[in-house]
Amino acid sequence: MKLWLASTEPDRVARWSDTGLFTGVLTNPATLAAAGCPAAQTLADLCAATEAPVFYQLEDGPVDQMKREATAMLDGGMRNLGIKVAVTPPGLAVLGWLRQERIALRLATAVTGVVPLLLAAELDVPWVTPAGSALEKQGGPTKLALLTEMQKALDCQGATTTLIPSLGSPGEMAALAMAGVRAGFMWDTAVESFLDSNLVRETVSNFDDAWAKLHALTVDDV
Repeated sequence: MKLWLASTEPDRVARWSDTGLFTGVLTNPATLAAAGCPAAQTLADLCAATEAPVFYQLEDGPVDQMKREATAMLDGGMRNLGIKVAVTPPGLAVLGWLRQERIALRLATAVTGVVPLLLAAELDVPWVTPAGSALEKQGGPTKLALLTEMQKALDCQGATTTLIPSLGSPGEMAALAMAGVRAGFMWDTAVESFLDSNLVRETVSNFDDAWAKLHALTVDDV
């Protein structure tokens, strides 16, 4: 499973990028606003902290306005900046325009089901972040059921678009992987919960006595 990091913290992005675990970085308007800096500055810092793609979400609005915003961001000198667009009618038009402009780093967001997913896939959008949790809160299908259905649709169509759902826990990550979902993102503050395992630490500690004996040995003992 390809992993993505949701973060607006350059230090955390640099730290976790060095591990080689993450394919790219996701931001959204709420996290950028919470960072307390102009979006362009935060994005420049993030892009400098990693060589991986860093995605910025356009403000939804008229097509021309969204094109101008995308152009301004892409002309800002951040070579690894990607453009993230909600699948509203204007957003779909902008995603089509980005394809025509040969912008490789394109991502569709706010994808609520199979139909908008297939529309994004028809526009050759490489990545999609689905809104499964939002639908579940409104009484829709469970997140796992929805994402399983979406992944099956992509597989049936032979589409190359990759779903990147949120990973709420290691258990959810495992369940999605077993359902065929090939990518997911985790929040920067939650990464340790995926990497640290009491069982792993217990297994490693079983060798403590053996290591102590090995450290006590000298060449003459051998």
